[in-house]
Amino acid sequence: MMQGSSLNPNDVTVLGGGGFIGSHLVRYLQQQGRTCHVPSKGDDAIFARPLGHVVYAIGLTADFRSRPFDTVEAHVCFFRRLLQEGNFESLTYLSSTRVYSGVSDTAETATLKVNPNEPGDLYNLSKLMGESLCLHGGRPNVKVARLSNIVGLRPDPDIFIDQLLEEGCRTGKVEFRTALESKKDYLYIDDAVMLIDRIANSLHAGIFNVASGEGVANGEIADALQSIMGFDISVEPNAPAWDFTEIDISKAKRLFGFSPQPFSTYFPAYLHAYRQKKGC
Repeated sequence: MMQGSSLNPNDVTVLGGGGFIGSHLVRYLQQQGRTCHVPSKGDDAIFARPLGHVVYAIGLTADFRSRPFDTVEAHVCFFRRLLQEGNFESLTYLSSTRVYSGVSDTAETATLKVNPNEPGDLYNLSKLMGESLCLHGGRPNVKVARLSNIVGLRPDPDIFIDQLLEEGCRTGKVEFRTALESKKDYLYIDDAVMLIDRIANSLHAGIFNVASGEGVANGEIADALQSIMGFDISVEPNAPAWDFTEIDISKAKRLFGFSPQPFSTYFPAYLHAYRQKKGC
């Protein structure tokens, strides 16, 4: 972190600390010897005491289509109350790089594209409303962290890689339904929580991409699943290719010296940890 650009980092409140990102962030902060509070869901005491630095990790991911009202409640309504009534030193709202869907510019200043006629855009619309409240709610030291596809041990298969692993552990086989040249941005959880912490404790406000800045092809994932996990790999005939635009992380590099680990470095270790945990 840049010298002289940080707030007092001692007191942190993680809302959504029982979820994937939140639980890893809490573990990281505790390992740093930091005081970390993890309120229970529905604990209204958060509106009656100082919260220090708040990281808002409450949200829905894979099940947002079946729970539209819960999605808006988590991403907008409850967050609105916290932003309006909470006593905090800084507040960091976790959003998603999904909001860049359909656009070629992935800088934090980009004009984005949403369509309420598309059911999948409910997620993006709700996150963008939360982001807009951050930027225009009139509170100081409020930030937005747009997270990419985060690779790490989690209870539910929320991202593409975990869905492949679940299929492989169950059947010994993985069929790719998108072409092997398709790419996505993946970031290791250790890098993600480190950058979130730096963003939360900095004097900088606004939007920050939390991503690797590089696309990883399905073919690289397939090779690792075959060589390390021993899965049989196939590709669905005429599988479509994803359109991919690399996520711009120049802002995180410039302000925080961010240098994420390459996929080829962390992914084999992640697969061994996954196998050990899941027993497959």
